[in-house]
Amino acid sequence: MGKRVRSSSSSEEPCAKLKYLVHKVKFFKPSPKAITVLAYDHVAEKLAVVRSDFSIEIWSFKFTPCVEGVILGNPDNSVEAAVWHNGRLFTTGLHGRIVEYDLVSFEQKYSIAVTSGAAWCLAEDRQKTRLAVGTEDGRVCICEVTEDGLNFQKMLNKQESRIMCLAWNKDGNIIVSGSPGAIVIWDVNTGRAMDRISVGRIEKNQEALVLCLAVTSDFTIITGDSYGRTSFWDGQTATLMSSFKAHSADVLALCLSEDEKDVFVSGVDPLLVKFTRIGHTQTWAKSMQKTCHKRDVQALAFAKGQLLSGGCDTFLAVSTETSLVTHSPLQSSSVQVAASSGCVLLNYGEHLELWRLDCATSKEDPSKTSTICSRPELLVRVKARNGATYHTAAVSHDHCWLACSDASKARLYQISEVNGSSLDCNKVSTFNEQMGPAKKLMFSPDGSYLVALSSRGSVHVFSMPPRHLYTLPSRKSGAMCPHMVCLSLEHLAVADSEGIHIYNLKTSEVLCNLPEAPCLPTAMRFNPKSGDLMVIYSNNQVIEYNVNSESSSHWCQVAYQHGGLALETSKPLTGIAFDARNEDIFFAYSDEELFIVDKAKALKKGFRSNAVRRKKVPVADTL
Repeated sequence: MGKRVRSSSSSEEPCAKLKYLVHKVKFFKPSPKAITVLAYDHVAEKLAVVRSDFSIEIWSFKFTPCVEGVILGNPDNSVEAAVWHNGRLFTTGLHGRIVEYDLVSFEQKYSIAVTSGAAWCLAEDRQKTRLAVGTEDGRVCICEVTEDGLNFQKMLNKQESRIMCLAWNKDGNIIVSGSPGAIVIWDVNTGRAMDRISVGRIEKNQEALVLCLAVTSDFTIITGDSYGRTSFWDGQTATLMSSFKAHSADVLALCLSEDEKDVFVSGVDPLLVKFTRIGHTQTWAKSMQKTCHKRDVQALAFAKGQLLSGGCDTFLAVSTETSLVTHSPLQSSSVQVAASSGCVLLNYGEHLELWRLDCATSKEDPSKTSTICSRPELLVRVKARNGATYHTAAVSHDHCWLACSDASKARLYQISEVNGSSLDCNKVSTFNEQMGPAKKLMFSPDGSYLVALSSRGSVHVFSMPPRHLYTLPSRKSGAMCPHMVCLSLEHLAVADSEGIHIYNLKTSEVLCNLPEAPCLPTAMRFNPKSGDLMVIYSNNQVIEYNVNSESSSHWCQVAYQHGGLALETSKPLTGIAFDARNEDIFFAYSDEELFIVDKAKALKKGFRSNAVRRKKVPVADTL
């Protein structure tokens, strides 16, 4: 159950004399949600990742890819397709509506009906003025995009079968749609079908489904179908130019590179295949294939020269011809630690489990692997109501308080012993119910305060037992709502798109604001000994701020003179921890990497890499 992480005896290792005991919780097996849709905004450098529970993650790709915010999933708000329009996000789904989202509060802004039935696909024209929606009943609905919303423009003639995918041509006067057994070329001005291309079937009684398509500037139509074929059609003559059976099953996703010289396809057969145009001709050839996923690939996108892919294995993959980086679906931690009581809170989504671990260590040498005297003990299980999902949860250091929230409401439970043996978990009815749902919950290190970051952008602070102290209202300047908080015994730090603001935890007095950074923070934490705030940004730059002097710490100022400290990783660093035995050592970690940084050695060595030790952690161990 215990595993030691030892430093090398080399003088270049920062922690050569320090040893750490890592407790691997192997029984936690969460069920993350599959990726179903990817949509990338080339202007804002943002990616919308839609998962099977209809939640939408907004990723920033300006620096190291990281989650900027999450739009919570709603079973009544199906998401089958998504597009960006000048920094605005639109989706459609089985409810037959187009939905726009507020990317400041990460909530639904409004929706308009486009059909009485389901909608399957959504595409924007290249002039960035109109959206086209393909529906279950065979209609293509076109809406004009305005600053205030969407205006219905026209409906193309109805066809017999559903519209499963569609795309605009370069000039915006033609739409190409894919359906069971056919590709239809539409004249947008007249609303009529110009051509209908029959897609050949391989099996006599099974029609080929055109599941995805793209249209190039020279009007080449590229399709993927349910027989595993990738086909290239001449849109001018409505004839087949070439076809490749590169997959053994349905081709579910297809995307073009920005210069339209390459097309990438994948699907139920998770092989990623690239086809390349030969010179300036209309001839395409298979040029590469690789495997980035173990299960179905349901979505592809192209961004900054990189291929983005996702599917049933739940990982977001960012790849080039020579590299592959996979991002875990658990970007926000599903494990919370009650340090002083040796307990962990595990968030499965549908329910929470509080476990007690045997964390006894040798008094003579804490690094020695201890004998586990007992099995982990399940103390409390809290089930979500009515099929809801807990997207955030927190536990106090002594496991006496447990807070959680689903999409409708935040709840607080008090955990107490009964007859000195069993535990009783009781809901606290006096907890502020007018706050609504919370995006994040966090207890102070001593458990005397609870901070709730509401979905409306305000920050609520409670003393424990629960008594509402004050509310920090959401900013009205158009800044992104707070997305991160952290607490010490005295201070509260709140991060939004305008920067990081530090308050007196007890009085809500604004103490200082950190200098504005060009990117979002991905992790921050107060040092329990010095009280300094350490922050890691999405460019992996590390800063340390002294709250009392309202300036960077001495270590950070010296670091700036040497160009600063930036940790070399392709993953967002989402957590910080401090060594209780050595104030100069801190840990920074992502979903599969652990950095051990010795600040004192960094000062002496001029911030060379030998002041940082990097440990690769298997993904399975981090769950």
